[in-house]
Amino acid sequence: MVNQRQFKFKASKYLALILIAVHGTTLAALYPLNFPDWAKIALSALVLSSLLYHLSRDALLLAPSSGVALMFEGDQIVLTTRNGEHIAGKILADSLVTPLLTVLNILPLNTRLSRSVIILHDSLDAESFRQLRVRLKWGM
Repeated sequence: MVNQRQFKFKASKYLALILIAVHGTTLAALYPLNFPDWAKIALSALVLSSLLYHLSRDALLLAPSSGVALMFEGDQIVLTTRNGEHIAGKILADSLVTPLLTVLNILPLNTRLSRSVIILHDSLDAESFRQLRVRLKWGM
């Protein structure tokens, strides 16, 4: 069995559906609240902006900053974005690895702010997703 070093992501339909459901539920919860109409409209605009941002960046991988590939290089990880930028960094301990969902929190070198990459089981083929989870869980 070959141990993969590079993983190329594809758009996740499941993440898109989850984002739409969560943001839709948030919008539905705003309207029964006893807020002025202008506040409901402003909050709705913020929720819709969040939905569009996360759909394009995390689910559909259409934004220039979308992570489209991941490569392991020694003790570092390199995230490649849609615009061709390579972001080298370390995986933080608060990352999450489960059978259906992986959330990688990456601290790029020479920065203070981390970056999250959401990987659902439909973002990779089944074997690549399994190898990524094993590599992240056991450090292989």
